[in-house]
Amino acid sequence: MKVFLILIALLSSFCGFSQDSNYDEFYKTIEKRVFYHEHAKLLDEINVVLANNPDGYSTSEIENLKVLKVQALVDANLLDEGLALSNEILSENHLTPYHLTSLLIQRALIYEILEEFQKSFDDLSAAKVYIDKDQRIKTKYYAIWLIRMSSWYRVQDKKEQSYHLALKAKEFAEAQHNLSKSSEAGILLAFYHSDHKNYDEAIALNNKAIAVGKALNNKISVTYLYLNLSGIYKKLDQERLSNIYIDSAFNHIKNTDYLEIKSTSYKMKSEASEARQLLDSALYYYKTAVDYEKAHNFNLKTIKINEQTLDFELKKEQIEKEKVVTENKTLYKNLLLIFIIALVLLAFLIQEIKRKKQTDRQKLIIEKEALKLEQTVKDKTFLIHEINHRVKNNLAVILSLIEIQGQESNKTTEEQIKQLHDRVNTIALGHQLFSYDLDTAEKSFVNMETYAKTVFETKRSATTKPFSYDIEASKVELMVDIALPFGLVLNELITNSIKHAKPSNAKVLALNLNISLQDQNIQVIYKDNGAEFPTPQNSEAMGLYIVEGMLNQISASYTREQSTFFITIPYAKNS
Repeated sequence: MKVFLILIALLSSFCGFSQDSNYDEFYKTIEKRVFYHEHAKLLDEINVVLANNPDGYSTSEIENLKVLKVQALVDANLLDEGLALSNEILSENHLTPYHLTSLLIQRALIYEILEEFQKSFDDLSAAKVYIDKDQRIKTKYYAIWLIRMSSWYRVQDKKEQSYHLALKAKEFAEAQHNLSKSSEAGILLAFYHSDHKNYDEAIALNNKAIAVGKALNNKISVTYLYLNLSGIYKKLDQERLSNIYIDSAFNHIKNTDYLEIKSTSYKMKSEASEARQLLDSALYYYKTAVDYEKAHNFNLKTIKINEQTLDFELKKEQIEKEKVVTENKTLYKNLLLIFIIALVLLAFLIQEIKRKKQTDRQKLIIEKEALKLEQTVKDKTFLIHEINHRVKNNLAVILSLIEIQGQESNKTTEEQIKQLHDRVNTIALGHQLFSYDLDTAEKSFVNMETYAKTVFETKRSATTKPFSYDIEASKVELMVDIALPFGLVLNELITNSIKHAKPSNAKVLALNLNISLQDQNIQVIYKDNGAEFPTPQNSEAMGLYIVEGMLNQISASYTREQSTFFITIPYAKNS
């Protein structure tokens, strides 16, 4: 089991070197050191950057280097340190989803080795979320994720699930033309076949992995694969081949600095010598293995001490930074207090200046308002004068109408009241078409088409005799003092037509009014379609008297040809 987990850890670093790097040469150098298991050099170089950052790397770049450091710590079997660093990275939360996926897979391996399988599964599940969301991440990490899941099931003796995931990983890697990951998945398949005593398939898969490892010059992986083959041949009772692969592992690693794997190789060499009764050689190899193991353990302790020293220095630096920040905050507070006091004084001065300006402004406004009020009083006085003037004129007209109405003794009181009502209502209709205000006090104009239409409609609603009418008077206006008398004239003419006009052939009574502007005069033509033109009697003469009186009041004149009246009104306005 230990050999298997060590090999799994190697596989993790095996995939790391193949990633495309977007960072500088230092990042690439660190990746190479991870791949070749140069733990001491790697950690020394990264720790210098973490402590001092001499090249001014960005926060994101620093965090990505920390991910590589976690990978190196796991590879060196410094699991506690790797887990602590991964927790620190996650708390900072500066990783992109791409590098976060790599870190989660590394954490899953740590928890798997520590046999905390639920935590391992949780990190693998979190990594899968990012793999499913981003095709670039899936291309990079899906195969190794499948390998990690396969390993997760294998160490829990769930070999069938492990096999199917490893097979899926191999298929995906081959589709991506990624021989390294295909080889890693093949090693897991080799374990499965070995467990099921399908040794030929297991040997073939190990040999393929050895070929890839040699091509990539990954001596540790190749050495472990040699030792794995030695174990398979030992199960087959083929001691000669088992010893050959032990020798291959021994020779492959003996001139390297990889102390842990050298210790393992020398131990297996000792066991093989002991089995062959070469006791002196067995003792030599065993002592050498122990020496390498001690040296390896010493290196691990050195690395741990260095990590603790770095952690102490970083915490010390953090404390110093916090102290500086605290001092700066105190200074800032003092400066802020001084600034606030200065602002208060300045605000007070500004307020005083504003207050004086406001007082002056209010004084000026009061003076302007006083002048405006004085003008308003004058305007209102003028408006009242105008209203009084027009009311006086209209009352005079109404009194004249009443006096005239009283002279018509041949009519009933009801009929007289109705005629008086129509005449006074005509004046009221004119008033409805304009309003008294300062803007129209001097010149109030009434649209003649609108006024005439209103008079016609009023007469239509007040009589039982049907009639039609036509008005042509667009854009012609009269001042209200002229329009109201004209309205009375129009009322009398319509009344006269309704009473006396008799259209031929039983036609409906048709009234026509044409108002046009000619030079500085308004020309009015009024007629009906009556066929008979009776001589005016007393009552009709009274109506014509009103017509003449109103026209004289506005300096207008008229002529009559049978049922057609021609009226000329001066002082018109064309709107």
